[in-house]
Amino acid sequence: MEALQIEMDPLVENQVKQNLKLVRPDQEWFVYYGKLYLFYVDAYKSLEICYDQLLHPQKRRLLKKMLENTMLRQIQIKQAMIFYSTQGNVIRSDFVNLHQVIFDEKRLIEDAEVTLPHYFSDEQNRKLAYRKQMLNHFLNEFHDTTQPEEEVLVDKAVLENIEQAIWFIQKNERGRQGIERVLLAKQLKKQDLKKQEKQKKLQEGLEVHDSTEREEAITTIQKYYRGFKAREIVWDIREQESLFLGFTLEKPLQETDAYKTYHLQREKMKEKQQERLQEYKTALVEARDNLMNDWQDDIQNQMLAERRRWYMSEVQKAEGKLVPPKVAQFYKKDQVRLPLTEEEQEMMDLLDKEKKAAKKNKGKKKKKKKQEDEDIRVEQGPTEAIVKMQDLIEKHNQEWRNDQLNPYQKHENSLLKGEIAKGVEKQIREVVDEMIDMELINLRIALKAKKMKYPKKKKSKKKKAKPAAKAEEDDLLEEGEINFGFRSVAKKKKKKFPGDKGTAKKDPRDMLAELIESGIAKKLEPAKISDLIGNCNPLRQKQEMLQEQVADPSIYDLRQVLVQFIGMPLGSPYIKDNVKESNYVLFYGPHGSGKTHAVRALQTECDALILDLSPANIENKYQDKPDYLLSLAFKTAACFQPAIIYIDEIERIFKGKKKKKKGDQQPSSAGGMNWVKLRKYLLKYGKYFTEKQKENVTIIGCSYAPWNANKKQLKSFFKRRVYFPCPNYATRIMIFQRFFEQRKIQLHPNFPLSSLAHATEGFTAGNIKEALRKILTERRLILSAEIPYRISEFVDPLAVQQSTFLQQYQEFRKLHDDLSGNKARIDKLKKPADDEKGKKKPGKKKK
Repeated sequence: MEALQIEMDPLVENQVKQNLKLVRPDQEWFVYYGKLYLFYVDAYKSLEICYDQLLHPQKRRLLKKMLENTMLRQIQIKQAMIFYSTQGNVIRSDFVNLHQVIFDEKRLIEDAEVTLPHYFSDEQNRKLAYRKQMLNHFLNEFHDTTQPEEEVLVDKAVLENIEQAIWFIQKNERGRQGIERVLLAKQLKKQDLKKQEKQKKLQEGLEVHDSTEREEAITTIQKYYRGFKAREIVWDIREQESLFLGFTLEKPLQETDAYKTYHLQREKMKEKQQERLQEYKTALVEARDNLMNDWQDDIQNQMLAERRRWYMSEVQKAEGKLVPPKVAQFYKKDQVRLPLTEEEQEMMDLLDKEKKAAKKNKGKKKKKKKQEDEDIRVEQGPTEAIVKMQDLIEKHNQEWRNDQLNPYQKHENSLLKGEIAKGVEKQIREVVDEMIDMELINLRIALKAKKMKYPKKKKSKKKKAKPAAKAEEDDLLEEGEINFGFRSVAKKKKKKFPGDKGTAKKDPRDMLAELIESGIAKKLEPAKISDLIGNCNPLRQKQEMLQEQVADPSIYDLRQVLVQFIGMPLGSPYIKDNVKESNYVLFYGPHGSGKTHAVRALQTECDALILDLSPANIENKYQDKPDYLLSLAFKTAACFQPAIIYIDEIERIFKGKKKKKKGDQQPSSAGGMNWVKLRKYLLKYGKYFTEKQKENVTIIGCSYAPWNANKKQLKSFFKRRVYFPCPNYATRIMIFQRFFEQRKIQLHPNFPLSSLAHATEGFTAGNIKEALRKILTERRLILSAEIPYRISEFVDPLAVQQSTFLQQYQEFRKLHDDLSGNKARIDKLKKPADDEKGKKKPGKKKK
């Protein structure tokens, strides 16, 4: 309730300043929304835990609505923070910097981190269960396996040209021989120096025996050994101190008894939740049948009498010459338009004047200007989500105020009648309306009368109200045939797309089977968003103030964007209907930066279907029918949602007009897919999932060389662009530590892990993982207890990995600056407002 009260502050302030617009500096609004965001994050975490562990089925339905509204408001506040983040050189970036607000509120960075709710992957309605069953059946039938497809890592160090490979071998062999000669020369020189020192001592009259050399060697060994033992003791003291203070755990979290006990209890709780839900469904069916048996005749007779009185009065007014056409007019009989007040009349006059002015200016040709910032409007004060949350809280307090007499958390029979009454009444009303329509037809024939003509209302151009999501209704339906189709729109689309003729009469199940047979619909290896290792960048605020280019986002910020702007809309139909720019997303970054891992994590945590339209996967499939392939994929995704259409190496499809360079992979249509046609059709499918028809489908394109693509086409097709950077120094240390922990490797306290992190500057997590896979073989893991790891073992495997060089990194930075829109916004701010000298007035060109 504290967050709801804070939401009312702008409205209260606006009411105090009568007839004045609410004006605050951007920084004040940013701080205001930042504090509000932290409140909603706390509320979301609490609600998510309650919903995950609660047994009561009726309370869980109410909590789910509250949870979804909290997630929606959280995203809306994040968008408002993006709008008001205008401090420094980075303006309106998706990666919001909340460090100062968190510090002022005396919080930790971890307190503001949000994860996807468990119910996205845990709860499955009948459609998702049926889809999973079909997917496993067709995978087993066509590919003889139901296991997810393993990710194939391409070794970039392998050379295809034999001559080049021989040249590299010769070069390395010559280098090795040179190194051996240098080492031999050093050894000989060392021996000569020893002889010279011995002769010098003999000339000075000193006695030189083998025992003196032995004593010097023993002293040197003792010196190094004592230093080693002293450092080891200090290391043990540090470990004990950090363990005592709680900075480290005695065991990894996954191996502790408390962690295992929690998961066992959670599994038992989930089983009990299913039992309570089944009992609730059975009670709903019984209550509905009882209500229909007891009250159906009374309700039906009452409705019939009411409608008969209505049409008889209408016929009497028309003296038996006219009869109402249908019973639909009965529901419009009470719609009387009240006279407008003076204020409403003034508003209507102003709107009419604006419409007339707009019509006059409609024919004039104007230059098209990009108004990205001006079109953004931040809704201040209580929004629709806030009003819904207040209603849900009041409903919860009214219905569950005295809930201490239900220790087993079973459903309340007293509330069942109210839950099913509307459904029963609707069912009876449909039957009654059909009967009245037949009576009207018979009456018209008997009186030989005409249909009454009612005044038609002008069709308003306003958007129709969005139908509510039917996720909860699907859970409570009885077992029966599953209807496939679009979620939000019952009718088919009027707009035609390429390939619709070939898929018009196809059953969705046949389309899914065809895509599985061709290897497009598949399972990817499970993953989690939390596996993207990395913390926030504490120096980011300083970097944004000093440099003009956008600073690299931290992995922490990247996880938040994936969760809030992609994962939550994909997993919840209600959030999808209220969040813009979540259908078409571009991931770009160097090889191994986590783009494919993010797709796998979204598939796992949102329980989504994967359709792989990557060029490497479709190159020799549907070569002459790219339009049919796209129609097949998009329609299947819409029918079996939530779904992800995954397109890797998007630069091969959206190819830019550049000169061919050596080493670049250029697409070719000879003997394979016609990429030009595919690009043409794919651009048309950029409007397939519009705002009017929002499906739980996300199209994700990935690119490791986006500068080879057409930037204009990328911007027009992908509404949201997410940059996956190389990890920084601190993140690389965390990556090495995580890999060693997963393999249960205990490194020596003196192992120079920081040196490895420094040496891997420009390496991605995928490069590091591939190098460690070659080092940490089964044989080496067995010998690790006897032979400690040395840093020299890591040098050669890391040296052959492909890294991001400085020139390539700068290209990524420039592209990120361009695609994020920061460059255009800063140029606009730097340009004086009254600078009109360079502009030409619009007019006809002189011939």
